[in-house]
Amino acid sequence: MNILLQPVFLLSVVLFCLNQGLEQLQLYIWPLHTHLDDLLCLPVVLTLILAAERVYFRNPYFVLPRTYTISTALLFSLVFELLLPVLHAKYTSDIWDVAAYGVGAAIFEFWINEPAAQVKPKNETAGTSL
Repeated sequence: MNILLQPVFLLSVVLFCLNQGLEQLQLYIWPLHTHLDDLLCLPVVLTLILAAERVYFRNPYFVLPRTYTISTALLFSLVFELLLPVLHAKYTSDIWDVAAYGVGAAIFEFWINEPAAQVKPKNETAGTSL
């Protein structure tokens, strides 16, 4: 299956778009407004990276190493929750966003980051004896 058609990825994209649409209409629902984008960020970003890697390596069975997932969650946490709030007053640090990145990384790791299903050829010799 094409990784970009993976149901958890598609659900993440749809939920992200719906949340952004609500924000554009100035409808803010807590905790969706404050944490949903952070939760969905890593499943979306890491799936796009995985899709690019599979094209680059020409290998539909390629999966991202767990260290990539963990490193990405740490990097997003450091940049968006530590660095940006120090550099720009409009950003605030929130430990719940760090937790959301962690949960998003786990969603990617356990439900999306899997090799493409292998098609097993029919065993034409089944039922025959030697």
